[in-house]
Amino acid sequence: MVARIRSLSPIEIERATLAPAPREIAVCVQDLVKTYRDGTEANRGINLEVQCGEVVAIVGPNGAGKTTFLRQLTTELRPTAGCVSVFGVDVLAEPQQAKRAMGITPQDAGVFERLTVREHFELFARLKHLSKREAREDAKKVIAELELSGETNRSVGSLSGGQRRRILIGLALLGRPPLLVLDEPTTGLDPASRRAVWAVIRRAVSTGTTVILSTHYMEEAEQLSDRVGVIASGRLVAFGTLDELLTRMDRSYRVSYRDALNPSDPLSELKIRYFASFAQAQQHVARELLSEYSIARASLEDVYFTLTGESFDKRQTESMG
Repeated sequence: MVARIRSLSPIEIERATLAPAPREIAVCVQDLVKTYRDGTEANRGINLEVQCGEVVAIVGPNGAGKTTFLRQLTTELRPTAGCVSVFGVDVLAEPQQAKRAMGITPQDAGVFERLTVREHFELFARLKHLSKREAREDAKKVIAELELSGETNRSVGSLSGGQRRRILIGLALLGRPPLLVLDEPTTGLDPASRRAVWAVIRRAVSTGTTVILSTHYMEEAEQLSDRVGVIASGRLVAFGTLDELLTRMDRSYRVSYRDALNPSDPLSELKIRYFASFAQAQQHVARELLSEYSIARASLEDVYFTLTGESFDKRQTESMG
């Protein structure tokens, strides 16, 4: 009996041609739970997949479980339950093999203050099993990428806090690992240095590197990430692209204004109201007799507030300007 093969219609052929090929999974997290001895549940049943070459930002209030989550990915903390795999390697069963695929920038870490910047990078490059020549060349490239060439021969102990932070980011880049796990990588950096780090991350992604980072900076999450995960009270309450997250809001127009009696006073309370349509926002402006205000579509910060009940840290948000 000869099997018949059905011909594809023109529409089916077009769909098959246009459909993007599915990307491989870089990180797979299933039912991840972390409970500390005092009973604190830092993570509660987190599930997510990160595709190869993707940038995923993890945001959430202080104490929400972001750092705990990342430390389990990097094998620093053992989960109470659940599993994590990195490029198909079980993090619990083979932690050393999994860790070799990662470049890690922890939230807090020390440096060798007496070493010069060059010595620091070359030492860590050698610890990553690069040859002397490879260590020297890679250190030079990373130093240039992070705009630290002028500090090459300075001792690390003489650098500013922001420069030290850039060194920690550079250590993660050494050896060009396929996965970067960055816990608040730009904390303490001025806006110019922060954007320099963004450029470095983008260059790494352009070569196929996968990035998972936590951040308190709204603009950072919007500018860098393909998808955003929101963690609140240990749970992953949302995960998706910015457009997908915006669909979680019933009221997607925001009116921002200060006290109508003295709108120019910078100390007066900033008020924000949300509306389902632009027309409703305009009606509120007319009803309140507002003279100075702004109407805008919702942003990631608005989604964050809706899901967590908290705004991004005000001081950090202001520092972006």
